Amino acid sequence: MKKTNLSLIALTTALIFTNSSYAADPTATNKTQLAPETFAACLPVTNTQTLPDSIRWYNQSAEKKAIYKEVYLMADNYIQYWFNKNHPKEHTWGIILDIDETTLDNSWFSVQCQNAVTPENNFEHYVSIPAKSTALPGVVHLTNLVHDLGGYVSFISNRNGSYSDSTGNTLDSTEKDLKNQGVYFDQIILSNYKLDKNPTNKNPRFQAVITDHYDKNLMVWSNTLPAHSVIAYFGDNIQDFPKLEQAQMHSLNWDDSKYNSFGRGYFIFPNPMYGSWQGIK
Repeated sequence: MKKTNLSLIALTTALIFTNSSYAADPTATNKTQLAPETFAACLPVTNTQTLPDSIRWYNQSAEKKAIYKEVYLMADNYIQYWFNKNHPKEHTWGIILDIDETTLDNSWFSVQCQNAVTPENNFEHYVSIPAKSTALPGVVHLTNLVHDLGGYVSFISNRNGSYSDSTGNTLDSTEKDLKNQGVYFDQIILSNYKLDKNPTNKNPRFQAVITDHYDKNLMVWSNTLPAHSVIAYFGDNIQDFPKLEQAQMHSLNWDDSKYNSFGRGYFIFPNPMYGSWQGIK
């Protein structure tokens, strides 16, 4: 999941997540630290028919489940083929995954938090309460497969790693949620919204994994790993992949060479709720 300059609109007719920790396109880079009682209540929706179709599809459809299982199965086969062909040494290679709507399903927040008055802070707050989000179909098997084959599993997300409030902090809650869901990982790297002037750009974090050069001004991490090659990337936003930008990719035909990596190391999932595509004019 990647982020650009879009405003988050409270969900009345449509809920578009563009907050700095959850969505693809935050505008806010400074977070107010608020006490839990100051957050808008997130109440269950009793009539899901009133939700926008994009939210209903992602939260409820069988098709969503099938697509995630299908793409992760394709990735399983790709990684095993690559491994059997190259016979890599242990811990010389790995994969990178996005978190929100790639690994963890946060559509509960889309459904319940329609009345969020300060949604950017709201999501930062609620993501600091672990175990609300669930693993998407196929990701537990894939991350454990890579681990069993001797590869590293890194998570790179635009969640705000510098955020904390009285319920906890984003990095700790992210680690706990992934562990609770049985998702294997070797490291997590989040954005540093306090210091980074462009915290939605994942490319410095991609390079940190490859080069073992971690910049505290640009990122917040759980731990560092030795430099290693990355053989596969996973995301729900075109900007979850190295050096790809929405405007550029949107302007190209599907058969352009820049799309050639998809299905061959790049694996993308549908997200009709939010994303950098919202900035297309």
